[in-house]
Amino acid sequence: MFDDLRAAIGTGYYETLLRRLLLENPHTAEILLRPSQTCGQERQEREREALQNTLETLDEAQRSRIVDGQERLAALQQEPDSPEALAAIPHVQLSDLPRDPAPIPTETEADGRLILHAVQTDGIVYPTAYFEADDLTEAQLPYMTVLGAALGQLPAGGMDAQELQKQLRLKLGSLTAALSPYSQYHDPQSYRLYAAVSFCALEARLPEAVRLTAQILTQTDFSDKTKLLELIRQQRDGLQQQIVNSGSSAAMLRASAALNAASACSERCAGVSYYRWLRELEQNFDARADELIETLRALCEKLFVTARMRLSVTGNRQNAELVLTGLREALPTGAVPGAPCQAQLLPIRKEGIVIPSEVSFTAVCGNVHAYSGDLRIACRAASLGHYWNEIRVQGGAYGTGLLVRETGLVSAYTYRDPDCRRSRGAIGRTAAYLEAAAASGEAQDVNIIGAISDAEPLLSPRLQGAVADAWLLKGMTMDDRRRMRHELLDAGPASLAACAGQIGSALDSGVVCALGPRPQLEACGDLELQEL
Repeated sequence: MFDDLRAAIGTGYYETLLRRLLLENPHTAEILLRPSQTCGQERQEREREALQNTLETLDEAQRSRIVDGQERLAALQQEPDSPEALAAIPHVQLSDLPRDPAPIPTETEADGRLILHAVQTDGIVYPTAYFEADDLTEAQLPYMTVLGAALGQLPAGGMDAQELQKQLRLKLGSLTAALSPYSQYHDPQSYRLYAAVSFCALEARLPEAVRLTAQILTQTDFSDKTKLLELIRQQRDGLQQQIVNSGSSAAMLRASAALNAASACSERCAGVSYYRWLRELEQNFDARADELIETLRALCEKLFVTARMRLSVTGNRQNAELVLTGLREALPTGAVPGAPCQAQLLPIRKEGIVIPSEVSFTAVCGNVHAYSGDLRIACRAASLGHYWNEIRVQGGAYGTGLLVRETGLVSAYTYRDPDCRRSRGAIGRTAAYLEAAAASGEAQDVNIIGAISDAEPLLSPRLQGAVADAWLLKGMTMDDRRRMRHELLDAGPASLAACAGQIGSALDSGVVCALGPRPQLEACGDLELQEL
């Protein structure tokens, strides 16, 4: 069969087939989907009616059996596993873990402008050029996300978009451009901002890949308004679906943006604020197109210059020098950044954002003004114990957890939650759970091992370079990593008691952001409601 298909190439067979089946096929249908504002509510009403009809068919004995079964299920969900069952699970021992974390090879050269990670990459080179962007104004931040989506999708270097895509597939494995704020480890309320351009290429293709990347950064033609509008629509639609289907990330980002400057920067580039900005840009595109094009051009001219560049390469030294030399020759010199700007924090409040969904996504974020191994163990213990049982198993949410960040923020979240109000009540009992867990004296070995695994997972060569870059750019040293590892390994039941009050107070006075259907949000009673 395949021989026959290959033999048909060049005979006109496939052209005729496409013409008959697609281009000139008279059998078509046009389907128009109209969104409904009441579809979810009507579905819930039908479900309630069906349940009521079923209930009316049951006699007293049948109802009692259902109630008894539910009570037994609730008791089973709250009953801890027996020691025998827990002992049957294979465990890694604390003694199996090294006392110090593993380093990632990192060298800095050329006045810190070249970062080299000499790890085995099997012939693939992973460069990232970090262009200092601290002087971007708050108004310029959302344009950077549009710029990142446009680079590589529009004509550049004398090539039309189709030819550029072909060259990208031939010479680069990937190309991404994004704005990246790095909170400073020892000063969490300040951050450094970079326009990070990452690509990868085979060693044999590296010179061509560097030239093509430089052409995209300096010679992209933004004048095609039709294509720009298409990119904006795609991005807006994708972001809307992401918020509606996986809103816990958006809720956590928005809540933390009221407490941390780097989070506020990210929220304006990737969160609900950015979505609203993008939607307004799409709705008023004709009036704003010229200003958009000029802003994108100006940002490229301002940022993608060697005076702002700090280059990281995961690969060998020869390849790193080749990339550095190639970019320095291809990019303009430009000027160093001006005075830094920082994004303003969002207001501290409890807000509910109405989305077209039948489930909710909630984040409660507070500041403990610290980051330690004890806090990480306490958050993991609460996530796998209290939150798992009360919010996921008993409450029916698809996901939940409690996280502590290096910025000192703690964030409790729920994912695809059928009852926002109930889950927030469980979050409010976090401190009581940690105090009870500490009083039990139960060893925290499982949580310690899990926390270390979360912090240092197995990384590909590309991710090794990216993670080591993040440590360097945020000012985290090997001593900081070593201290954290030691705190984790030395944690015990007393760690939970020490952190319970900190975490409880931070969550009780924290920022709340919940995304979900209006009835769920209204049931909370204390949220400022707004439409997405």
